[in-house]
Amino acid sequence: MMKRKETIFLLLLPLFISVNADVGAQELPDKNKVKVAVIQGSDSPRQDPFMADYDPSLVRPQSMAHFKKLLMLFEKAGEMDADIVCGPEDMQNIGAYGLHVDVTDPGTDEILFLALATSVPGPLTDMVAKIAREYQMYIIAPLYEREGEKVYNASVIFDRDGRIIGNHRKTVLPVMETWLVTTGDKLPVFETDFGTIAIATCWEIVFPEISTIYALKGADIIFNPTMGRENKDSSLKSAPRYRARAMDNFVYIAPVILGSDGSGIIDYYGEVIAEAPGITDTFIMAEIDFSIPPVLKSDWWTTINGTDNIKAIHYLSRRPVVYNFITHPDPPVMDQFKNIKLTTGDKKGQLEAVKEVDYGPGDNE
Repeated sequence: MMKRKETIFLLLLPLFISVNADVGAQELPDKNKVKVAVIQGSDSPRQDPFMADYDPSLVRPQSMAHFKKLLMLFEKAGEMDADIVCGPEDMQNIGAYGLHVDVTDPGTDEILFLALATSVPGPLTDMVAKIAREYQMYIIAPLYEREGEKVYNASVIFDRDGRIIGNHRKTVLPVMETWLVTTGDKLPVFETDFGTIAIATCWEIVFPEISTIYALKGADIIFNPTMGRENKDSSLKSAPRYRARAMDNFVYIAPVILGSDGSGIIDYYGEVIAEAPGITDTFIMAEIDFSIPPVLKSDWWTTINGTDNIKAIHYLSRRPVVYNFITHPDPPVMDQFKNIKLTTGDKKGQLEAVKEVDYGPGDNE
């Protein structure tokens, strides 16, 4: 397949490296090209309610320190003229507290995790909005959002003027997250001045239907802020799920995770075009022209199909009438699991489970 020209940018703090994907003279920036950035940050200390040295007075300061560290990386991306930047899932670093369903906040007597979730808009989103305005860039900020008595695993989207243009609430939750988090029920896409974006949070990328729906809605790129590492070794080249999602739907996929690898950008051919294995507290950037379609340059192919645009061929060949079983509420496969009961909604079972496994940040550092 013939590849289009792309300029790949990696910021390996404090050094900025620009690499041209093709051999030859450096091209001048094109007005259609946009700089897409993702954060690759490190984890931060947090308290473990199971431990004898648990100090509830440190919970909020540690959460805020982590959040501000990620904001600094947003600013670094802005300094390099990013058009859009996405942070990792749970920028507050409070997700682990969601397992402690009986631990309360001494200041409010609420369940600790609920007390830590933020309002949208609110003080945390105001801090993000300020950066978006200053650097005139779009920002995706994944936050645990508090709305009344409910908490959502949300990604809040800001435009170049710092205005909130929408958010995505995670629609498929791992069992342990269902204990205190409410599921969202919409799969929105968001229009920007360079293309259409979508967010598949963490486990949502596992369900191919979600990425396909986004593609059908016109998404050019799907960001995947996540706590779950998909790559088998240090490179995203070993992440077949991401590459399959990109190739199946002819969209860019941009995973964003804490750690020293696993974040980057994959193009609609399933090729990794930007990553920074081994680097922490950095951002990764690729310059992309979303107006260039995936093509297979071949006179034979074009003559037979009427086009060399393989995305057009794919979608024009769809047969939705044979796919309706995918939404069947009780398919035969469910018979295999009729005796299995998840801990979702089972407060007693949740308490027993979390105490038995003694799960917490102290066990996973």
